[in-house]
Amino acid sequence: MDGSEDRFADVKQLALRAASFSMGFVFLSAAWRRFVNVPAKLDIDSPKDVANKLVAAAPGSPIEDVVHFVLARPQLTEFATYAMTIGEALVGLGLVFGFLTRLSAFGAALLNVALMLIFGWQGYECLDEWTMAALGFAISVSVMLYGPSLYSLDNVFRIDPFGSWFTKGVAVALTAASVVFTVGFYDYYFGIAQLERRTSVEAYRIVAEAAPQSDAAILYVNAGASTNGAYVRSITFKLDNGGTVTQSAEEIDILKSYFEPWSRSGVLTDGVLRLRRGSKTEIRLPKGAASATIDLIDNADQDVVFASPGPK
Repeated sequence: MDGSEDRFADVKQLALRAASFSMGFVFLSAAWRRFVNVPAKLDIDSPKDVANKLVAAAPGSPIEDVVHFVLARPQLTEFATYAMTIGEALVGLGLVFGFLTRLSAFGAALLNVALMLIFGWQGYECLDEWTMAALGFAISVSVMLYGPSLYSLDNVFRIDPFGSWFTKGVAVALTAASVVFTVGFYDYYFGIAQLERRTSVEAYRIVAEAAPQSDAAILYVNAGASTNGAYVRSITFKLDNGGTVTQSAEEIDILKSYFEPWSRSGVLTDGVLRLRRGSKTEIRLPKGAASATIDLIDNADQDVVFASPGPK
């Protein structure tokens, strides 16, 4: 190998170290923000908890039911947010210093899968999570395939415990997985041909779900801007006998706001009821209510149908 080839090999090692360090720093900084800069992000009783982002992200996620299952159980939510943050810290440290590089890169790939599943549809709203997850997955795969660089702790200690696993066949499979991951999720969330979001971030959409008790219904805001909320002026209930009952925002009987304190929904402010995207708010129904029209400020009225008419 002549001098130019030596220099080229050294450049490749530096490029690999840069990719590993960059991916590691992204995750390490995320964990640092929660543990040090803003500990309220890991305070289960704080509206700033990571669960706050999960509430708004759930409606567009392909694992929406799983996210709601976790959010409905505060202890599980707390465990999940701590586990993910600790995972980010460990993966970040491993990639930054090049220790157990392939295992750390595998962990990074899993974190990017989770990031794409939960937040990938949000686009510009969450630091463009789709782009971040797609690039992060590709970088993680590259680091897994190449393994430790010369400038890593693995090289210092002469360890690469998982190196024999990455055969040519595995390399081809991971490369294909990276392409499918990127293109497949883009098509799922945005559509390659139509270029339309799976879930709107502009117009609010509200659906009615069955409540535990027969005289109530759950209003679920499953689309709309996460930064504000759907502001309800009134609800006109249509009864099964052909009559109607209109309730102003102040008259609506709020029984429960789900996913609190992170949801921050079902709140009456200046005569209007705020329903945030991703929130579920349980209201009491008038007798015989079969459907309703929800009057929203600066948004199209929403027609909802209840699972069963209100009590007779």
